[in-house]
Amino acid sequence: MYEGAPITITAYLSVASKIAALAMTIRFFRISFFELNASETVAIWSMLDGFNWNMILALLAALAMIVGNLSALRQDNIKRMLAYSSIAHAGYILMGFVILTNEGLSAIMIYVFVYLFMNLGAFYVAMLFSNKTGTESIEEYKGLGHRAPLMGVSMTVFLVALTGFPPTAGFIAKLYIFGAAVSAGWIWLVLIAGITTVISLFYYIRVVRNMYFFKPEESAGKLEFDAGTKIILMLLLIPTLLFGVYFTPIFDMARKSIQMFGM
Repeated sequence: MYEGAPITITAYLSVASKIAALAMTIRFFRISFFELNASETVAIWSMLDGFNWNMILALLAALAMIVGNLSALRQDNIKRMLAYSSIAHAGYILMGFVILTNEGLSAIMIYVFVYLFMNLGAFYVAMLFSNKTGTESIEEYKGLGHRAPLMGVSMTVFLVALTGFPPTAGFIAKLYIFGAAVSAGWIWLVLIAGITTVISLFYYIRVVRNMYFFKPEESAGKLEFDAGTKIILMLLLIPTLLFGVYFTPIFDMARKSIQMFGM
């Protein structure tokens, strides 16, 4: 479905629907399984003998990370690759649900906020490239860094952020959610997340390699874009870099959101 739809629709499905579903899931689990009026948030599911919600969510998170990353590794279409990687990122976000303390919820909000910029940015570059060249093949990205320098640099930053490398906002998001899981004792889940993150490096870097390690064909000219396109690209690129070095605002936003809704 992702491959058959226009890239704009694919980007919307990958980001907007995921954020909406996460918001509803947070409210459902907090209301259904937590005593919101207690002096300290206490999980009710610990009182439900024989039904370990934490472990079920942990297994779902691990499955999403493994299947999403391994499937993305085999893709030659940029849209399919990003679609499968979004499954993997859903697994990373689910790690916060496994904890579902205030720290876990803060980690989810930070991750989703950062994911909005870096994933939409990657899809936006893919859309621009597809509109100009008529192809979505990763092989056709060869030499893109030379044909359209701004697009090449932007795509590199977005993919590095999706991998979770510093100094991008993606590193802060993964660091915070991994740290919350470690603090809660879910070491095995963090190990799986770390291994799958390394796997994701291979298919993300493949795109970067094609853009810079190959020269464009002689018949391929420069790709030109209007000012509006460049402004939108910068509105996605700047936060992806800025929140990697100045992340206090998103931390404060997450804490205030939890306090506002009585979490």
